[in-house]
Amino acid sequence: MSQIEEIKSPIKDNLEEFERCYRRILSSDVPHIRRMTDFIAAGSGKHMRPIFLLLSASLHGSVVESTYISAALIEITHTASLIHDDVVDEAYRRRARWSVNALWRSHQAVLVGDFLLSRGIRIASEHGLYSLIDTIASVMEAMSAGELLQADMSQRLSVSYDDYLEVVHSKTALLLGSAAEAGARSAGASEEACARMKRFGELVGVAFQIRDDILDYSAADVTGKPTCGDIRERKMTLPLIEALSSVSKSDRDRILGHLMRAAHDSASLDAVRSFVIDQGGLDKASDRMHTLADEAKALLGCYEDSPVKRSLALFADYAVSRDK
Repeated sequence: MSQIEEIKSPIKDNLEEFERCYRRILSSDVPHIRRMTDFIAAGSGKHMRPIFLLLSASLHGSVVESTYISAALIEITHTASLIHDDVVDEAYRRRARWSVNALWRSHQAVLVGDFLLSRGIRIASEHGLYSLIDTIASVMEAMSAGELLQADMSQRLSVSYDDYLEVVHSKTALLLGSAAEAGARSAGASEEACARMKRFGELVGVAFQIRDDILDYSAADVTGKPTCGDIRERKMTLPLIEALSSVSKSDRDRILGHLMRAAHDSASLDAVRSFVIDQGGLDKASDRMHTLADEAKALLGCYEDSPVKRSLALFADYAVSRDK
């Protein structure tokens, strides 16, 4: 059994019901929209955020109708953000498939992303999930701010760890934390438990992103993504920030100069990659990642042992050990 299958095993039936709910919410009577949403649903990936949400609900009680609606809205928010990201990045492939904007062009991709968000919020409103709607609005605001901060960091070549954490928290961790919180809330958990699960999800989310940063230095045949794509895009990720943290100003300026040329100069790209590895940037980032995962798992200590608790701990382990 794969690690993902083991994580999902306590909620296997719940995931099947979620999938039916998710596809039902995405469905449209308009043939053109239905073609687009069927394509989107077919390529939705592993549903990691709904898995997180369903596990959190199961840890605190029973999975109910509002749990499935919450999971669907979280997944819709994530999916719409990816569609919009592909438009901004002019990306034409997503998970080894054509992206929505590649098949239907940018203006339709933006509109279908807006359609998904509007549909999800309307369904949540019909079920009285007003606190979740407020949460999603906050997440969307934070994700947009995170994208803008990341763009600014790339322009300024900022090496601030605090800036990095703010970007990762906004773009990745907050949605995962909100999923864990929403799951607990749907099961009637206390405010203390909801806050604990939100913190758990955010810690795992940051660790998950750091693993992405590290994997960017791996071979393409392992990850399925181009090696050093972040360097080409001039992104200030944690391995680079850690590598730059202990060198002289002249060395830092030299590497940042290479970073500015890396998109079009293979020698500069190799120089940045070699510098990060030689300075221990990957190892330092890995240490921070494992510390965060351990802190997350410690938050589960107050719960009795169960298959669901073990799956949540395994989720944290998966975040820091996956190879793609």
